[in-house]
Amino acid sequence: MEKRKIFALAACLTVSAVCVTGVFAQVTVSGGFALSSVKEIKMSGDYDPDIEADVGLGGNLFVDYLLPLSIPLSLGFEAGVDGASFESGTLKDTITAIPLLLRAAYHFDLLPKLDLYVVGKIGYVIGIWTGENRDYFEKNNTTVDAVGGVGFGIDVGAAYYFNSKFGLFAEAGFDDYALETKIKNDSFSATLKAPFNRFLTFGVSGKF
Repeated sequence: MEKRKIFALAACLTVSAVCVTGVFAQVTVSGGFALSSVKEIKMSGDYDPDIEADVGLGGNLFVDYLLPLSIPLSLGFEAGVDGASFESGTLKDTITAIPLLLRAAYHFDLLPKLDLYVVGKIGYVIGIWTGENRDYFEKNNTTVDAVGGVGFGIDVGAAYYFNSKFGLFAEAGFDDYALETKIKNDSFSATLKAPFNRFLTFGVSGKF
């Protein structure tokens, strides 16, 4: 809970700073598909089943503000969704990751229509766990805490604009979402961990 408060405060401060400089700043909105992998979903503690994981296609939305400074820096926010399914015996479940991250990027001014940049990000990732395993736990008087964890990443990005407003973009690198939740009842306690690794996002970008 303390982590959520810290990141919520950081988000409010970022939005406030953007509002102050927003009249002079350039706004870029980008959205598209995201590719992720899950290293290994596993349970540790008193309950340690054999779990096999798979991951599907996700999506993301970025809002970046190019600040009116002498150096080409932008601040922004991103939100997205990634999903991974897993099986434990005959039971099937899904974990959905919803990253809510602050972004800061340095832009290299090389060509008029090409925006090359390096971006760092940090924030909180909300997790949603649904399926047969969770239903089984809850029907047997077992408490499942909220799923979540810290998210961070460092990416290299490129956007090519066909005109002054619209173009295509791609970001590649390493975004780590360390999701976990506690599971417990009177007889056992365990931790479910689902480490997502997003490595590519691509789509369309617009300047406003």
